[in-house]
Amino acid sequence: MSSLDPEKEMKALCSLITWLDGYSNLSCVDPLKMERVLKFCDDDIVSTWNRVRKDVYSVGRLPGSSKRVLRLSRVVNISRFLSVGFALLAITFWILAAFLAPGLLSAPGRSLIVLIGFVVVFNADLAVYMFSTKRLSLAVKEYFSTHTNEAKFERKRIRDATQSLIDKLASRVKASEDSPGDHQFALLDQSYNNVHITKGKGIYVATVRLQTS
Repeated sequence: MSSLDPEKEMKALCSLITWLDGYSNLSCVDPLKMERVLKFCDDDIVSTWNRVRKDVYSVGRLPGSSKRVLRLSRVVNISRFLSVGFALLAITFWILAAFLAPGLLSAPGRSLIVLIGFVVVFNADLAVYMFSTKRLSLAVKEYFSTHTNEAKFERKRIRDATQSLIDKLASRVKASEDSPGDHQFALLDQSYNNVHITKGKGIYVATVRLQTS
């Protein structure tokens, strides 16, 4: 008997459907997100993922051919590293100063200046990280908008896998006797079988459509 939680599995299924549909329509998330939710899924779902895993990573790597995307990626990675490193440096400095040179920060004015300095530098780096991350996201979207014919075969296989997962979700919802509305997912493509679109334009909110026997 499976030890998996049916509710967690169906939640993971909804996420996988949304993310794979995104990949088939050149809207990508970190594929590691998909890898992580597989721990909640049965072998048949994992098998479906394994069939298109290489395709997903292949589509995800496409923007890497853009010099702009690569440049922004480096800025994001460096600013992320600096923000973590600077926070650790500030904590280390404060601890060492408290134990080795307590007089250094004993004066209220001096400690306040040091603290403000740390805050200003940290927030400046954080602002660079957030701004660069937003620009990177836009650069990736712009790349895909001008390369809509890329990876057609990979995207077709990913779409087929998405349909397979929709069918599996429908089967599980029917077996659980849950309402389809309890398990919503987002789609960019509304032409799948066994899908009922509940709302949306551009990004659609959907549920599975249960087949009556």
